[in-house]
Amino acid sequence: MKISFYPNIQPGFCSNTRVYRTEDGNPIGTYTRLFRTEFDWEKASDFMVKHFKDKEDLQFIQFASSDGSEAYTQIITLLENHDNVDKFFPIQAYDIDTEICNAAKSGLLNINITDQYKFEDRGIDFKKYFKKSDKELNIDTDTLKDSGRQSRPTETFKVSKTLTDRVKFHNESMFDILKEHKDNSNTVIMCRNVLFFFSDRQIDQFTTLAAYKLKKGSLFITGEHDQKVNLFLELKGFIRVLPNVYMKA
Repeated sequence: MKISFYPNIQPGFCSNTRVYRTEDGNPIGTYTRLFRTEFDWEKASDFMVKHFKDKEDLQFIQFASSDGSEAYTQIITLLENHDNVDKFFPIQAYDIDTEICNAAKSGLLNINITDQYKFEDRGIDFKKYFKKSDKELNIDTDTLKDSGRQSRPTETFKVSKTLTDRVKFHNESMFDILKEHKDNSNTVIMCRNVLFFFSDRQIDQFTTLAAYKLKKGSLFITGEHDQKVNLFLELKGFIRVLPNVYMKA
């Protein structure tokens, strides 16, 4: 497995920066935050709603779900911009990291002021979804918090039931879940910025499995670090419909 870190992270924009060690001891540096700006959440959601308008039910799966920031971002974007989106929920969110999965299940999230500004920019009421908590969310080996590098410290917020009721967090392997998945051209897989950690052989195995399990019309969403993953998808019958959004042809 490739080892990767983010030496140039701007810490003020993160909810956590965690170092996770795999079963064989390899460290993987990860980070996440609400409304990551390199992905057009609104445009992707608009496409999904139109693309699946004739589907009565959907299967929304997120791999490498971390503390829940991206799942919450997706839910908020759908709720704020569209009506009748219940068929997208609950998002089934998976992460192999037990510590971060437990953090997500807690219903708490570390958020800083910069993330709150993103809500203002979008005309969204931050307090509608998050309330300051009297509890503190401490994530083991959260290097961002432990190091004191953060110029704008996070505070712990309680996540509203509007969000927590629409996502289920699971501590399971993405490979195992995808092997058992049954698609009916009604699947969205969000797998952003995780596969690029893997070797070419592992990326090949996972994208081959995705190509086999997903039927025509289902979607696979990648991240800004997944350029190589995108090439594998294109070689295996996926077409790019938006930046980092691929459809099984």
